[in-house]
Amino acid sequence: MHDDKAILVSALEDASRAYWAMDPRPTLIGRDPDQSVMDALSAAIGNCAAYQAVAGQVIFSGGSGPVLHSPALAVRLFSRGVRWGNDIPGAVDEFLRLLNTRKTTGQFKAAIWGLSMEQEVSLSQTSRLISFANLPDSYMKTRISERAKGCHDGSVWMTQTYYDLPLAAFVEEVSDFPYIGTDGACFQIMNDLIWEAHDLWILIQAASVGHPLAVACWFEYADRDLEYAEWENTFTWLIPEIPPLVKHCSAADSDAIQTNRTNYLALSPNRRSTLLRSMERFRQSQCRREVIDRVLDLALAFEIAVSEKGDNAPPGWKVSVRST
Repeated sequence: MHDDKAILVSALEDASRAYWAMDPRPTLIGRDPDQSVMDALSAAIGNCAAYQAVAGQVIFSGGSGPVLHSPALAVRLFSRGVRWGNDIPGAVDEFLRLLNTRKTTGQFKAAIWGLSMEQEVSLSQTSRLISFANLPDSYMKTRISERAKGCHDGSVWMTQTYYDLPLAAFVEEVSDFPYIGTDGACFQIMNDLIWEAHDLWILIQAASVGHPLAVACWFEYADRDLEYAEWENTFTWLIPEIPPLVKHCSAADSDAIQTNRTNYLALSPNRRSTLLRSMERFRQSQCRREVIDRVLDLALAFEIAVSEKGDNAPPGWKVSVRST
């Protein structure tokens, strides 16, 4: 580690001197350094043991997995240590910490349109519903806030590019998330998180709210210094097959949400699947524009739900599909 730092500090200082000696003098948003400068910095990174241990491996960033190779890392290190600041030792320390991290704490987050939160709702030891305003500042929260504007008819969400500021958010802490690796485990974990969130929102929409919600989810790290390329992060939208018009927000009933989730998870996988299908049909009916289509989907939802009622239901379980 000590040798790696010495190698990189020396190479970055050389790169800095060469860059600022360019004629005409570069500005913060101006010319890129000569390729010879970046090639020298890339070669220095290639000589570091920390890099050699992870070369060619995948680092999870947002929804993608960039492959670690020295030319791209040289651009990152140069930007952090020279173009965006003048703390070369600090930039090298941050860079080496990134390369030496294998697992870290991740945060799966979502913004929710159509639900308002007056108080935090604990869903499990690692997940909770909170007010969007109480969501810690981050690059992705800022993107939503800056794009939000009042809809012309007072709706809270109309399309993926036209929405008002959300009032609720979801956060799940993911410990020991694979930060750098070769087996693609990070993508499987993300897939599981998205599908679990998908089922949760169908349950809340059908059993606790009674109308569709629009949900945008994303992933970020608890330690923002470990974000590799947060400006490339994207949203995964969890919306019905038929895009909804979310006209208003419903206040969250904390007790109902917790009870419905507990009862739902107590069911066998087969029964959860059946009820999920029923609730999805109900949610779809609320998105339909034609009355006859709404009626048909609602009838199917109740037909499936009624089939799950009976003496074999778990204690405390009650099929409850709300309709607005």
